[in-house]
Amino acid sequence: MKLLIFVSSNCPHCPNAEKVVEKIAPEYYNYGLCLKKIRMKTSEGKELASKYNIMAVPTILFLDDKNNEIQRIVGSPSEDFLRNKIEKSLGLKKSFFSRFCSLFYNFS
Repeated sequence: MKLLIFVSSNCPHCPNAEKVVEKIAPEYYNYGLCLKKIRMKTSEGKELASKYNIMAVPTILFLDDKNNEIQRIVGSPSEDFLRNKIEKSLGLKKSFFSRFCSLFYNFS
């Protein structure tokens, strides 16, 4: 899974978002997570922003192996929120419903 963070040098919220992402993402590299920072003013940034319809910064995109968007976060996330989203996207964290069903079917 790829994690792209779209940032701009004149964005007041981007430094905080970058700090959170750069702190949390390495914890999941062993699970196949890759991190890439995309600067909006570069040609690559403009191309990817157009492709993924990025309308605000900071925006964090979660992409599958075929570069399809899994989910996105707009704004600067907390560490817990980002960790939760990464774990769900990687399949490391089960939803309440799936845990409930697992318990139910294990007891029947």
